[in-house]
Amino acid sequence: MSNVDLLAFLRASPTPYHATSEAAARLTKAGFAPLDERTSWSQLAAGRYFVIHGGTCLVAFVIPKAKKCDGFRIVGAHTDSPNLRVKPTPDYVKEGYAQLGVEVYGGALLNSWLDRDLGLAGRAVVRNGSNGFTVRDFVVARPLLRVAQLAIHLDRDVNEKGVVLNRQEHLAPIFGLATGITQLTPFIANELGVDAKSIVSTDTMLFDLTAPTLGGQNDEFIFSARLDNLAMCHAGTSALAGGAETFESSALVPVLALFDHEEVGSESQTGAASALLPRILERIVSALGGSRDDFHRVLSSSICLSADMAHAVHPNYDGRHEPRHKPMINGGPVIKVNSQQRYATSAMGVAFFGELCRASEVPVQKYSHRTDLPCGSTIGPITATHLGIPTVDVGNPMLSMHSSREMCGSRDPARMTQVLGAFFATTTTI
Repeated sequence: MSNVDLLAFLRASPTPYHATSEAAARLTKAGFAPLDERTSWSQLAAGRYFVIHGGTCLVAFVIPKAKKCDGFRIVGAHTDSPNLRVKPTPDYVKEGYAQLGVEVYGGALLNSWLDRDLGLAGRAVVRNGSNGFTVRDFVVARPLLRVAQLAIHLDRDVNEKGVVLNRQEHLAPIFGLATGITQLTPFIANELGVDAKSIVSTDTMLFDLTAPTLGGQNDEFIFSARLDNLAMCHAGTSALAGGAETFESSALVPVLALFDHEEVGSESQTGAASALLPRILERIVSALGGSRDDFHRVLSSSICLSADMAHAVHPNYDGRHEPRHKPMINGGPVIKVNSQQRYATSAMGVAFFGELCRASEVPVQKYSHRTDLPCGSTIGPITATHLGIPTVDVGNPMLSMHSSREMCGSRDPARMTQVLGAFFATTTTI
């Protein structure tokens, strides 16, 4: 897996819709076929499959040639990232400017959205005839919007007291002057080449137009939007696609689950807290001739890796880190541990993933949060709760997490892909 490939994946995925489509396209190229959840899977042949659920969630797996399942090896990640999302009725005019009402999605670093060239991307629901709808994904990758910061002359204390932003009042992007196009729906319709009256609804997001790139004096960094968590989606997709032929000869079923809405709690149709993954896993066992009792037996021999980006130590704020747990960029994958179960990793999980890394000749690091700071979470505890299987929280180290522009190491993505491939193939249990 090359960094060029990762950069292309990031560039092609400004929204969860596009990330899911891009992962599906790569899996299709590797011989995976789409499955419809509404059809019977009882005659499912050995092979490679994926399901797209709700447009922003993907579950892919390999049915072994032996048509048996002795356990699942699940890699979970998420397609969503904090951003600004357009409200249903967004258009308004203020002081001669055409503006859009937006909602902050997830725990975004608000100041990072100021004074950036922003495009629009998302999905439109278009009326198709008298009684049907089609969905059309769109990307407008040119400078359309800007959240302009207040000049220092009008905010003299800003450098001493910091930028204080009201989400409702201060983050509305400028779309143009009121004398120009002041409505978003006709603009999107024009981009799609459809009648504006045929657009029933849209799910529209803002994204930073700056392209993903290598950075640093020796190209040791990757600078990009949405590294959290598209870098892990890419690693999981690459590992599954790259080893699919090997996995077909195993009695273990590798599963890649890319969920949506992790950044807002995962409680949705396409989130990790939904019944989707348990349902698909049970259908796989059933397709192989297994009973519900077989399904529970298989779960007892299954493992999940929750792959979500991790915090690297920040040189300017090293005091914000737990003193003896300071992961370094390009120092290898990070195992995340939290006694409050914000991460699902157990002592056995630490040993398990550590051995995978050592066998793959990949360095490994550990992360624990400062006790006096609230700790974030992942899909790991949710998956562990719903499935009752050992789950290990891991991720690559990064800086500027939840900024509109993040950074990680250029050596770590290939290492994570290598270890995830080894995980999909391992017969070791916890």
